[in-house]
Amino acid sequence: MSRPVQEPAPRYAGYRSFDYLVPHVDYKVFELAPQIGRVPEHDLGLSDEQRARVSRLLREHMAISLHEHPKILPADVTQLRDYNRTGRNAFGFEGLARSGMTAVFDNFMNGTGCVTSEHAWKWDDVIYDIGLRFADVAKQDHVVVATTLEQIFEAKRNGQIALVAGLEAATMIENELDRIDILYGFGVRQ
Repeated sequence: MSRPVQEPAPRYAGYRSFDYLVPHVDYKVFELAPQIGRVPEHDLGLSDEQRARVSRLLREHMAISLHEHPKILPADVTQLRDYNRTGRNAFGFEGLARSGMTAVFDNFMNGTGCVTSEHAWKWDDVIYDIGLRFADVAKQDHVVVATTLEQIFEAKRNGQIALVAGLEAATMIENELDRIDILYGFGVRQ
């Protein structure tokens, strides 16, 4: 017997990436993999009492994931390169709303970012990735960019999910050390 899918957090209003744009006009549309139900649920064998305890712990305490990729991929993985070249990668707002998480460290997927270059990890591609993700996040109010510990606590108090920007490599810095300060200014914290 599997348990029902957790309902989205009350604050989540159903926003989908790029709802503020016109599909097929402002960006190329790809059929995306579903955020919910894509893989079968795994029954952990928890009793009702244990499930209630987990729910209470998530409500009362912080749950932070230090390494996430909340980007939604195309349903047809052979379209991944074309999808990435658009720079408009959908973000898993619905999935995060159901996760019970307080904060996620979004490590982006800059190894796949190829908006301006055939090769990933380029400075311009990383800036596109950060800028477009933050522009999308700014259009809704369930996920908030956090650059300080206090902002993570504030997100928890407000029933929101804090997004902490991180990158998996320093390749895009090359030998331009000022880029570290620029990334910090853009909100990258890891």
